[in-house]
Amino acid sequence: MFYKQNSFSGRVSPSEAAAAYQPQGLGPAKQVKAGPVIEVTPMSNNSPASSAMSEIRRWQEIFQKAKAPVYLAGGTRDVVMFRGLSAVIGIGLGYTFYNMYLMATGRLKKKERS
Repeated sequence: MFYKQNSFSGRVSPSEAAAAYQPQGLGPAKQVKAGPVIEVTPMSNNSPASSAMSEIRRWQEIFQKAKAPVYLAGGTRDVVMFRGLSAVIGIGLGYTFYNMYLMATGRLKKKERS
């Protein structure tokens, strides 16, 4: 038995062998002619894209020369942010484990509704 998917409803239904292997939507490939060639001129040095590219190149040089990990290569601001986030994560984990300990030992009681 052969099956064919209905393109409108998306359901699979039984069909003949010829219909199952020859879907109606497919046909021979069409030849597409290429369009005209577009000449590309270099951008001026005053354009915003040029300044963005120079900024990207500057940051690439900084990160390629750095001997520190990439997340610390940006300087003091990156180091402070990394250490601050590490401290916040440590405090959060400590508080989580403290509450788990209280729940496991039965010291954490549910608050009664008034």
